[in-house]
Amino acid sequence: MSDDIRDDASVMQDGEEGRGQQMPANTNVPGWNGSNDGWKGPPRRRRKGPGLLEALVGLSILVSLSGVVMPLVGADVQAERVTTAHADMQAIAEGLMDYKGDTLFLPTGVRGKTDLGWLYGPGAIPSDNAFTQIGAARQLADALLNPSLGGPGWQGPYIDERHLGPDPWGQAYIVHVDGWITGRKNPFVVSAGPNGTLETHPSDRRPAGDDLMFMLN
Repeated sequence: MSDDIRDDASVMQDGEEGRGQQMPANTNVPGWNGSNDGWKGPPRRRRKGPGLLEALVGLSILVSLSGVVMPLVGADVQAERVTTAHADMQAIAEGLMDYKGDTLFLPTGVRGKTDLGWLYGPGAIPSDNAFTQIGAARQLADALLNPSLGGPGWQGPYIDERHLGPDPWGQAYIVHVDGWITGRKNPFVVSAGPNGTLETHPSDRRPAGDDLMFMLN
């Protein structure tokens, strides 16, 4: 047998013997667990949740966004209420015109009398109401929902009750019917608006403050 063949045999024998050797228990190799199970890979690090600083940063971002979003939401709600109020006032105005056409009377008193200065719908009567100085008042329902004012020519109701409630801010709609009697004034429907204070006067042709107005012909 040649020397090369003997050397190869020695290597194979040494390799077989090396397979049975064990890693010392006190080895410093990372991932070795000190047993004969062998290599377990590098130790895994436990993931940590967000720290206090990250949480504070996230909270500040949410607060900043809410400061932008909330006013926009509030503006949308207010705009929707204004739209609703205009629709209600238009329905009231159209109902009174139909009442006038059927009864041949103005809604200024029973069967056309002129003892009323204004009509009012359901809800709280707006504060600082200058209309109390121009004459007596009756409920809008007496013209639009029942024949109390119109007499036998009344063919209502002249309005869907959905439009004859308080305005979107809980106040009553006011109708200036004295404007039909006094030539220099105009009849109109008015809402006290978001602040609940009726700032429009009977002689006004435009709404005052944040009031909303719908003119009658």
